[in-house]
Amino acid sequence: MLGFWIQNLNLVFVNSLLQFLYKHNHWLLFIALEVVCVVLLFSYNSYQGSVYLSTANAVSARLLRGQDKVTSYFGLAAKNKALVAQNAALQERIFALEAISSQHLLDSLSKEEALQRVHRTGYRITPAQVIDKSVNRTDNYITLDRGIADGVEPDMGVMGIDGIVGVVYKCTEHYSLVMPLLNSKSTVSCKVQGSDLGYLQWEGGDPRYAMLHDLPRYADVAVGDTIVTSGNSSFFPEGLMVGVVNELYPSSDGLYIALKVELATQFTRLEHAFVLGRMDADELDALKELLYPKKDKKKKN
Repeated sequence: MLGFWIQNLNLVFVNSLLQFLYKHNHWLLFIALEVVCVVLLFSYNSYQGSVYLSTANAVSARLLRGQDKVTSYFGLAAKNKALVAQNAALQERIFALEAISSQHLLDSLSKEEALQRVHRTGYRITPAQVIDKSVNRTDNYITLDRGIADGVEPDMGVMGIDGIVGVVYKCTEHYSLVMPLLNSKSTVSCKVQGSDLGYLQWEGGDPRYAMLHDLPRYADVAVGDTIVTSGNSSFFPEGLMVGVVNELYPSSDGLYIALKVELATQFTRLEHAFVLGRMDADELDALKELLYPKKDKKKKN
């Protein structure tokens, strides 16, 4: 029975095709003759042939360019991830070179200076993607797609491509919550490059600016000077970009000045970040032991 229906369908299709060809045979003949004429024209006439080749090449080039743009667009995510990983590796190498330089200088530095230098070196960097953020609240937070499984822990510093971002606040297995500079509870030890120390705090409002407080009135600072991390905290090594001085304000008692700092990190556009992890605690203790041997400690006690 099934074979009978299939045979009938084939007959119907063949009949329909024959009727179509018979009904439009003059148009089909015309198209066939046109194709033959075009082939003969471009095959046996050099000028027309060259015009055809140049036109065909131009069309092909446009199609290939369009195809390349489409494939490049869909490959942007992978390229961005590769660039972020490369930036992290390069920054890690910079920290490693600083560590080597610091080790060579340990003998020529005082113990206090050497200890500070130890704190500033030995960071590993984990690239991360920003998956959620806020910038218009009093206490803003940023969520990253890296967590405990990736070696991220609370109290690790976070930086972006242009400058510092904040500090890791809480972690789950695969995600972490960052307290950025744009949070009223965030304070970061900073300094005018080559000058005095202060602490940076955001006072709400415009996410492009924060205030640097407790800078001595005699500090050598001017609009346009660079603000960097001081290295006096475990969150960040010394010298990471924070921002640029935008305005200066004297305190009411005249003993200090406050600086309005234009932040280097554009939080509204932040997409990628780097988590800074300190060296293992055992290694850090071992380095401290080089500076303060146990016998020295016994003498002090």
